[in-house]
Amino acid sequence: MDTIEIRGVEIGGLRLDMPSEQQLSALAQAWDDDANHQLCFLDTGAFLLARCPGEYSSMIRSADLVLSKSGGLSARVAKEVSGILASGKSLPVRKVTIGIRRREYLGYFGPPEESKEVTIRYKPVSVLSIILSALEERRGSVFLIGGTETCLAKAEGNLRATFPALRIVGRSGGSFVGKESLVLQALQKASPDLVLIGSMVKDGELWIPRTMRSTRSGIFLYESSIIETLAGPGGK
Repeated sequence: MDTIEIRGVEIGGLRLDMPSEQQLSALAQAWDDDANHQLCFLDTGAFLLARCPGEYSSMIRSADLVLSKSGGLSARVAKEVSGILASGKSLPVRKVTIGIRRREYLGYFGPPEESKEVTIRYKPVSVLSIILSALEERRGSVFLIGGTETCLAKAEGNLRATFPALRIVGRSGGSFVGKESLVLQALQKASPDLVLIGSMVKDGELWIPRTMRSTRSGIFLYESSIIETLAGPGGK
């Protein structure tokens, strides 16, 4: 077995994935394969934007995982899932190929079982926690980008306290206009397993596809308020 089978549905021409927690954990461990991987979260507004031709749509369509994070969009996903199952069909499955070096992680779980419930709505901070826990198991690394320096320092401190074996190999506030080359150099040197991007980055989530080719392998995850969330109350 050299693939992970992820359930998903297509709505309005866009793929929405429904990985289990075990699959998210296995992917986070297995994506140490000299390639870049992007994980995207969609709410209803982002979903509508992604349906229109353009750079944002291209990014979403090429992302490794696309997850629904809002109630409105998740309701549409749930309706689609119910319709498929009511017709007696199985949910569509997408096979994600795993690099030969990390295939041992596929033993964490078996093929998806139709009798089990599927996750439809994903909280970004919960998904991040799964990824960080998986990375910590192999002493993986993370690079933080976004927010103010004060907020960033608090977020880093909280991550170190919660995931003591996780290596934080670099950080940059979100307002780095004119210093982007230095940030990219730092990313190249650190070669983190996860690049976590939050607020104040000029291009927002589009910064990822615009710069990802300039970096080495890693998982890229953007959520506008994630640095502030990690910093906790008052961490602005």
